[in-house]
Amino acid sequence: MNKHLKDLERWCARESGLRLKMGPPLPNTEIKKLPGGIASSNIRQPLDVPFQPKSFVIPISYRQFLSEHSFARLEYMNEDEQWEVYEPFNIFSPEEVVKGLSFTPSGTELDDKPICSTFLIAFATAGYQAEASRWCFYTDKDIPAKRKGELPILSESNDFECDVAKYVETRKWVEKAMNMPAAYSFDEWLSKLVSMVTSKPFDPERTDEIPNGFYAKKK
Repeated sequence: MNKHLKDLERWCARESGLRLKMGPPLPNTEIKKLPGGIASSNIRQPLDVPFQPKSFVIPISYRQFLSEHSFARLEYMNEDEQWEVYEPFNIFSPEEVVKGLSFTPSGTELDDKPICSTFLIAFATAGYQAEASRWCFYTDKDIPAKRKGELPILSESNDFECDVAKYVETRKWVEKAMNMPAAYSFDEWLSKLVSMVTSKPFDPERTDEIPNGFYAKKK
């Protein structure tokens, strides 16, 4: 098991009404199909900038994770004594990844200008309470990776408009785009996430604090 998940599992064992659910290994043949699966799942969606499978070279550390666990999520026992997903830690299954959940349809515009976001590959929920939010691999080249074979990771929120979109015509970022990387590899992201989740006793209301912690300035 991934070291970070082992740490998380040990923490869960000390908590009450909390469990870590993990999917079975994903065969390499299925991992290779993910880019094509994303394209196929979105072929009928009205995207001004269609997704190109070749743009998504699956990051090395993410590939390693999938080869061990096809998904991972925290679940807690809610007040109705039902298991509920804790959204700050919810790494998608392949079935969720191929949906292209962070792609912006062509009908969405900002300042009357069409925008696109097919450079974002959503792989987990971020967990903000007020709006839909996801962690995404960034596939364009203007934010370089710091490690060979990896991709930067951005947080995307799109309750109204995607906050890390680009204009279709110019391919420039929208104004005030939230395009600061939270991490530069999947492994770095997972390490930070587990560290923040396990830093305190579990509280289902502790949501926004987790994704915000990726951007907090060190004292």
